[in-house]
Amino acid sequence: MSAIPVALSCLDYDRVRALATGEVQPAGIDLAFVANPPDESIWRMAENAEFDAAEMTFATFLRLHARGADVIGLPIFLVRCFPHGGIFVHASSGIREPRDLEGLRVAAGEYRMSIAVWARGILEEDHGVDLRTIEWCTARAEQDLDPEGMRVTLLPPGPPLAERLLAGEVDALVVPRVPPLLAGDNPAVTRLFPLPRHVEAQYFARTGVFPILHLVVLRRSLYERHPWVASSLYRAFEAAKESCYRELDQSMEGLRVTVPWLEHHLGEVRELMSADYWPYGLEQNRQAVDTFCRYAFEQDVVSQRFSPDELFAPNAADRPVASTRALIGG
Repeated sequence: MSAIPVALSCLDYDRVRALATGEVQPAGIDLAFVANPPDESIWRMAENAEFDAAEMTFATFLRLHARGADVIGLPIFLVRCFPHGGIFVHASSGIREPRDLEGLRVAAGEYRMSIAVWARGILEEDHGVDLRTIEWCTARAEQDLDPEGMRVTLLPPGPPLAERLLAGEVDALVVPRVPPLLAGDNPAVTRLFPLPRHVEAQYFARTGVFPILHLVVLRRSLYERHPWVASSLYRAFEAAKESCYRELDQSMEGLRVTVPWLEHHLGEVRELMSADYWPYGLEQNRQAVDTFCRYAFEQDVVSQRFSPDELFAPNAADRPVASTRALIGG
């Protein structure tokens, strides 16, 4: 049987690079790896279904699933991030602790963006913040957005959100990546959690949740014709991640990565999160998936609470690949 052609669009993260180079080839699949920035992969797949498989934000995937779109999830979690370190506040706003956000203006690129869903859920559940007292300001219009009990304001066109925070137009800002404008020591802004790494490590130790932002989706119609494609892709992504792990270990010996004390940092990560600190598979991530589904429902990002099992291809493997030799090099 000839290989099935599959076009995959995602960023060439270190954990998928072996797929991009061809070092790892999914069995039975002629993979065309299309390196795109996340926004492009997500938009082109969500709006036009241009690819057979693609990187997708978790929140967008839930909305696609809710409307019966031609996608099914694979438990391959490409992007993860604790939201604590991405919450910045204006120094003159009087915000000293999470509950001080109540009654103020908090901005994010979109109300429905995954990092904002995680941030709101954690602020409410872990810190007792009443989300309904906050004015949630966004920079981009979102279709059919009217979350029950929540105040959402679309900001008028203007400068980037980081500049609006510095100017005091908003009191706080939630971001997935720290904008250069906020990266230095600026007396006008501070982090809501001054020691975010410590807070994030405590959160993980307590919950076991490493928040998921992006995953891989597969065209459902392709999956229904060839169900084995889900398992083959899953195993290939696992093999690519294992290649990344090996590369990091070699980098520490040869100083190939320009990061001082990299081995000490990785040692701390592995001690807290295990050797497979970026796990794929549903069972290892069930708590994180279920938590996000609950937050998305409670915040009216989607109109129903989904269970983890209904979102993902059931035949995608949930165990680490014991040997990747058959996948590597063809």
